[in-house]
Amino acid sequence: MIGGFVHPALALGALLAAVPLIIHLLNRRRHRPLEWGAMRFVLAAYKRTRRRAQLENLLLLLLRMLGVALLALALARPFAGDASPLAPLTESRRDVVIVLDVSASTGYRDGAGTVHARIIERARELLGDLDGGRGDRARLVVADDRPRLLSWRTPSEALNLLGALDQPSDTSMDLVAALAEVLASLQEDGNALEASEVEVRLLTDLQRSNFDPDPSRAEGQTDELVRALDRLVELELVLTVEDLGPAELIPPNVGVTDIAPISPVLGPGLPVDIAVDVTNHGASAVGGVRLALAIDGERLPSRVLDMVGGATAREIFAVTFDEPGAHVLEASIEADPLAFDDRRAAVIDVPGTVSVLLVNGAPDESAIELDEVGLFAAALAPPDDGGLGSRGFVPFSIEEIDPAFLDAADLDLAPFDAIVLANVEAISARAVERLTERVSAGAGLIVSLGDRTVPSVYARRLFAADGTGLLPAEPLEVVSVADRRDGYYRVGEFDGEHPALAFFNDPRWRPLLTEIPIYTFIATTPLPQARVLAALDAGKAPLLVERAFGAGRVLLFTTSLDVAWTRIPESPRTLVPFAHELVRHAGRGPARRLEVPVGEPLSVIVDRFPRSPVAILPDGARRPVDGEPTELPGGRWQLPPITETGRLGVYRVTFDEADPVVFAVQGRADEGDLERLPAEALAELHPALRAVRAESADVGEQDVSRRGELWRGLLWICLAVLISESLWGAWLERRRRLS
Repeated sequence: MIGGFVHPALALGALLAAVPLIIHLLNRRRHRPLEWGAMRFVLAAYKRTRRRAQLENLLLLLLRMLGVALLALALARPFAGDASPLAPLTESRRDVVIVLDVSASTGYRDGAGTVHARIIERARELLGDLDGGRGDRARLVVADDRPRLLSWRTPSEALNLLGALDQPSDTSMDLVAALAEVLASLQEDGNALEASEVEVRLLTDLQRSNFDPDPSRAEGQTDELVRALDRLVELELVLTVEDLGPAELIPPNVGVTDIAPISPVLGPGLPVDIAVDVTNHGASAVGGVRLALAIDGERLPSRVLDMVGGATAREIFAVTFDEPGAHVLEASIEADPLAFDDRRAAVIDVPGTVSVLLVNGAPDESAIELDEVGLFAAALAPPDDGGLGSRGFVPFSIEEIDPAFLDAADLDLAPFDAIVLANVEAISARAVERLTERVSAGAGLIVSLGDRTVPSVYARRLFAADGTGLLPAEPLEVVSVADRRDGYYRVGEFDGEHPALAFFNDPRWRPLLTEIPIYTFIATTPLPQARVLAALDAGKAPLLVERAFGAGRVLLFTTSLDVAWTRIPESPRTLVPFAHELVRHAGRGPARRLEVPVGEPLSVIVDRFPRSPVAILPDGARRPVDGEPTELPGGRWQLPPITETGRLGVYRVTFDEADPVVFAVQGRADEGDLERLPAEALAELHPALRAVRAESADVGEQDVSRRGELWRGLLWICLAVLISESLWGAWLERRRRLS
């Protein structure tokens, strides 16, 4: 009969039907019979009408009790299944959740329109079948990388909001987060899962990566999607997946998937190789794909690619930048059915001249190889012999001072990007303070040890176990080989991915670092937050250690820069790349994020107070950056996060009296892979999934038994009972009064 109540506790209100009976019983009068003469005639008349009056009063009492009971049951909102005899009396109120896949892949155009347009039109059809007047509910969830509940009340509200979804997002769909949003909405409305059968529909292009993102994942690995679908099963819900994608299981699409330099960006006027990857995501070969690369808006000659199905082609462009600073790269191909990945942007920061201060702790004018920084300085700034300097660009400008000048009042460290302390015997507290201030502001500090270095003094002046000191490791003691003729130390392992040592990661050049003798070094204990970039084969003793310090960085080289302790300075093929990359890395200053994933907020850091910051979006729209900037150490400022990064392309942040900041927003390369999951494969993934094509006849029907509510019928019956009771009671009173 009745399957249950939405509000079971209110059903107990039916017990209030006893109230009229209790009132009747309490109002019965207790009296003592007293006979008198004329009473005989009254008793005779009463006996003739008593039975009828009692019956009428009983019926009135029952009607009053029935009215109270029906009202309580209606408020409890009973429901019945479609197999119940009361099913014809129920009303088919619907609660529909529509999840719209608005990811970038739905921008695929086949025929006269896009998949996105079909999804929106199908949502209109579903919402048009609902009737807010009978209590139908509609929840509209927009699913991209950050799903959100757009509407949760009436179908008309959801229909009005559909008009704002005129184009797909540039992001991917996070199905797990979308299902979490659905479940959270239903659970916040405690009545939703009880009042009626909730229909959950996902309108999508059925892109395989959304449902089976990692087919090779290890057995037993936690699968968040499976857990979310298990939760649907627990709530007796089915996710009906309507396939509105293209007819092909692997639709044709070619996209630009990557753009990046593959050779070091050394400075303006020097060639750089830019690699552009183009992927044919389709199954068939494609010919005549025209690829173009633009540098700061100036387009280079295009290339023509012929690609087999599923292949990635890489084209190398040799470019030269005229000026230091940020430069915009944009790779593009001719338009195809999916415009999302036909263009990709990147930003390259071309370094200018690195200003280097060399603090020479052991000068020697008799021979360059005996001078502590003699060979090191020559490697950074060789004589002008037709090399880098003759091309108009000088990668390093150096200035050499005696350690005593670190205390000079007129010494300004601000102009120097990198500072090298080479075998400095003693450092005053004043010098340490000035170095700390400059490194915190963004400069790089390279500390090279040597025979004049006293480990205990360095540990006391420059190191602190809590990380407040400059050094990334605590100097302990000098370690030397017993006899240079019999043995030496060498680099046992190093971080080949680090910019300072990446040159030696090439197998051709690795021996230039790993086979060079090192006879003496100072043993150290690195801080937990420090990073050992290179270690010796002698018990993995650190040779090069790095740590971030404020906005800058500190690198500790535990041997010397001269020939006293190592033969690195005597090997030009080792010293030159090592010195260049080490100083270039130290002097680059704070790392700048020039590229961010689409939709991810970006915090811009500038070197001066930002006045009137304005973000210029790829479409030219201007958005003031609201909020107060935050001051960082070293006189730098961080703007409030820029959150409007939902579209691909180049963004600029402009200021009054300052250079603009440029960055590129990039989409996921695999979003262009449009391979679709067959409907039969979807059904096998999980019992909570049910796939249908939008054109099929069963799209509008759920494969579940329905249940409907009886509350509206009960209210009408209750109203009829109360009206009948009132009219009949009034008629009986009038008749009895006249009689």
